[in-house]
Amino acid sequence: MSSQKKIDHSARAHALLSASGSSRWMNCTPSPVLESKFESHSSFYGEEGTLAHEFAELNLKLQLSLVTKTEYNKLVKPFKANLHYSGEMETEVQKHVDYVIQQFTEAKRLTKDSILMIEQKVNYSEYVEEGFGTCDDVIIADRVLEVIDLKYGKGIRVSAKDNPQLKLYGLGALCENEILFDIDVVRLTIVQPRLDSISSWEISVKDLKEWAEKELKPKAKLAFKGKGELNSGEWCRFCKAAPRCSALAKQSLEVAKEEFSDPKVLTDNQLIEAYKKFSTISSWMKEVSSYLLAEALAGKTWPEHKLVQGRSNRVWTDTERIEEILKKKKFSRKDYLSQPSLLGIGAIEKLVGKDKFHSMFESLYDKPPGKPTLVPETDRRPEFSVSDAKSDFSE
Repeated sequence: MSSQKKIDHSARAHALLSASGSSRWMNCTPSPVLESKFESHSSFYGEEGTLAHEFAELNLKLQLSLVTKTEYNKLVKPFKANLHYSGEMETEVQKHVDYVIQQFTEAKRLTKDSILMIEQKVNYSEYVEEGFGTCDDVIIADRVLEVIDLKYGKGIRVSAKDNPQLKLYGLGALCENEILFDIDVVRLTIVQPRLDSISSWEISVKDLKEWAEKELKPKAKLAFKGKGELNSGEWCRFCKAAPRCSALAKQSLEVAKEEFSDPKVLTDNQLIEAYKKFSTISSWMKEVSSYLLAEALAGKTWPEHKLVQGRSNRVWTDTERIEEILKKKKFSRKDYLSQPSLLGIGAIEKLVGKDKFHSMFESLYDKPPGKPTLVPETDRRPEFSVSDAKSDFSE
């Protein structure tokens, strides 16, 4: 038995105290209310992840015969036309699908009336005010309930051990189904196919509920009201308030001051300590930089700064024609090919000479506009209008 309920992954509603943000709001309880004052901005990786989840859902339904092959062929067309789709996505998503099917098959072997729910909304408001979320996959059988979460990114390996997001999903699924099944254990699983990683961890129902009462509830009460102390750390990653967060700024600036306050040459130990803490400053500055640019593109004027066209590189538009020209001019293939690709524009320009380059390849290369960037107003480059900048940035 499997749920056929359809949820638009990109249009999921999000609770103030979301499961995906639980690591953050359990460590920094004022953050959810603070974040709510900032707009959400989509990103390439976010859109790619959304497509991967929807593609996984469709492929699971095909394997479970919830859609026919004919229906699948029709439904898959928009995926393959999407900018974020690739052959890699098809291969990697299948790893997640295979794991879910494997686990569901084993569950049915042990419990005939086991169920698999895909894109299942769960409610954990018994422990977190207005708390709800959407699980990628939930398998329920006698004794074991398994929550399976697909993470398509390949930047950071995530462990299922004590993972608060999955524990919240587990609580929600448990609240709604423990009356139907005799569940002793909740298994939490994170599948990261592009990292060839499947992390699973089990917790007893008794221990999960004890955690919810003793740790989750008290912090959730503070977080829902925006109370408590700001606390910066690794959980600040992806926080919408990070660029303007006073606690994160203070921590970053204190790290810099502590390590570099003495103008003398650093010792080996001081240098290593500075290197270990560099990521704190670097991450914060990236957040600030992205925020300033996004706000400028939205029309905000920052004091003493302006938007300009960033630098860009020339690109070939017809490599085959260029190779024909070079061959005709009696240049050796080894001079303009690099196993088996054509060399870059700079290398070819050096090969034929700067004076001849333009006349030979005038219509065969292009220099696209650079991405907009925020610079001091003393920069010599002309200022972009916001409308021009938005157009170039979106492309």
